[in-house]
Amino acid sequence: MKKKLTLVIDDEVIERAKRHARAQNTSVSEMVESYLTEQTRDAGWSPPAGSVLARLTGAVSQDSSAESDKERLERALREKYA
Repeated sequence: MKKKLTLVIDDEVIERAKRHARAQNTSVSEMVESYLTEQTRDAGWSPPAGSVLARLTGAVSQDSSAESDKERLERALREKYA
């Protein structure tokens, strides 16, 4: 769902942005959305503070010495078909 966003930007910047958007066959809104998408792409999501999910985060650790799924599958297949 798209929503309207009001920004306060210098007149000269707006005019340059409009010219650039026309030259790129796009809109200023699409340029801003693309920029914001790119800038926030790597921002990691974290659960809201105090939520159940936040309290559980990190509660379970993975044992790195545990048998991997691939190893378990290989072992099970050897046992079944050996």
